[in-house]
Amino acid sequence: MLTTRVRTFAAAGVLAGALMTGAVTTAPAQAAATTYDESLGGPIRSCAAASCAVVLQTSAGQSVDWDSSKVNSSGNRWYHTVFPATGWIYCGNLRYAPC
Repeated sequence: MLTTRVRTFAAAGVLAGALMTGAVTTAPAQAAATTYDESLGGPIRSCAAASCAVVLQTSAGQSVDWDSSKVNSSGNRWYHTVFPATGWIYCGNLRYAPC
């Protein structure tokens, strides 16, 4: 019983010392939220431009999950997909995402 108390106090002391010196790291920030959408049948590309290689051709009605968007140098909005493949899909090829 005494050994258990000594271990508990020792562990608490180490933790307190680590907290006071800043040695304890915090958990990483959460990943961006994923939005679930539906493809209208367009390609997922390797970058956010029509000239980029096709990673996967989606079918109309296929589920597409994206986590961010950006407007490319041509002024077109593209969504970064995480499912069914990692890449970029043009906004006009998604049912619910705004262009």
